[in-house]
Amino acid sequence: MKTELLTERIALFQGDAAHVTQVLSPNSIDAIVTDPPAGVGLLDKDWDSDKGGRDQWVSWLAGVMREAFRVLKPGGHALVWALPRTSHWTATALEDAGFEVRDILIHLFGTGFPKSLDVAQAIDKQKGNRDEVLVVTRWIAEMRDKAGLTNAQLNAALGLRGMAGHWTSQGAQPYVPHRKHWLALLKLFGVAEPPEPIRSIAERIIAEKGKPGPNWFQRAVTGQHHEASAGQRWRSRNGLNANLAPKERRDEPATEAARQWQGWGTALKPAAEHWILVRKPLTGTVAANVLSHGTGALNIEACRVSGDGKERWPAHVTFDEEAASYLSDEVSRFFYVAKPSRSERHAGAGLNTHPTVKSIALMRWLCRLVTPPGGIVLDLFAGSGTTGVAALAEGFEFVGIEREPEYLALAKARLEHAMQQRCDEATP
Repeated sequence: MKTELLTERIALFQGDAAHVTQVLSPNSIDAIVTDPPAGVGLLDKDWDSDKGGRDQWVSWLAGVMREAFRVLKPGGHALVWALPRTSHWTATALEDAGFEVRDILIHLFGTGFPKSLDVAQAIDKQKGNRDEVLVVTRWIAEMRDKAGLTNAQLNAALGLRGMAGHWTSQGAQPYVPHRKHWLALLKLFGVAEPPEPIRSIAERIIAEKGKPGPNWFQRAVTGQHHEASAGQRWRSRNGLNANLAPKERRDEPATEAARQWQGWGTALKPAAEHWILVRKPLTGTVAANVLSHGTGALNIEACRVSGDGKERWPAHVTFDEEAASYLSDEVSRFFYVAKPSRSERHAGAGLNTHPTVKSIALMRWLCRLVTPPGGIVLDLFAGSGTTGVAALAEGFEFVGIEREPEYLALAKARLEHAMQQRCDEATP
């Protein structure tokens, strides 16, 4: 691994978290607070590929956490982020790595938007060309077998993850490769070009990619959206390519089949994330472990929630401000924080393009809960460095590992900015 930033209190490493034992000694870390991928193909990022399936993803995360287990002190806690949909995958991986699952903290927020498919629209957008797609994918599968290759080898040769499974599928989600992939595939198969009618069918399907079927244009134009979709606005706010042009509204179904499914979707509005609390097994009793290693317990007193003149025991539910607004009579019982503001997420970084920036206040509370005073916090997936900024603010030492150079640069910039701020505040 390559060291990017090293002070007496903070170290950043560029590399694969699975190699954490190359840079850290066994039993040297007090706590782990980390936000790993969820295995759902977030924004088509290859680091969050969902193409390998459950078993492959669980095996991968278990391998990473098994190495992290070795560097954590006996009794040390880890808080590991998970998406509710795949949190059982994450918990399984943590148990497979040797951790004991102690609890699940649930952070509720009011700012998520539903990523739901409009079923009626999908019906009217169908192209009706599945049979032709299967002709092409069948030919690719046959050529793959003749060349003595596997889907994994095709993916590796083209630098992709999982796409060959779609290109050779006769079942769910068959997919014709984009034009840019055909030359490489044909070279692997040892042929100059596909035979007719494969070539003609493939060219026609490629030309129609991104276009809806003819029934869609039978829908009357009923107006125009006031702004771009929520998903495109989110991409723009996070520095990603986005189409912010409002689109025409075609709300009325064109076919009887679509009318029967008007109002149906495929997903609920996301409003929660999980932080799975795990612990490395103790050496003896809690008391003995705490005295020997300084780990094994939660800092309840420092994480109490103040409200209504009372100091309440910290709960395993937290809120952002919007979610808390719906519980005005009871919210003082729980810890709640605002989502990260634009100024917070971009401070020191210019433009923070990471898609899953967490609130510094939330990360401070989580670090404080599981880390002994002056302890070392490890983040295996440092992203843009929010956990490091939080650990620094709480007086902890921090070690962050990040694979992507783009995000490591953001983390370095944000941490340097936070350190400078602390120096400025300490100077009379």
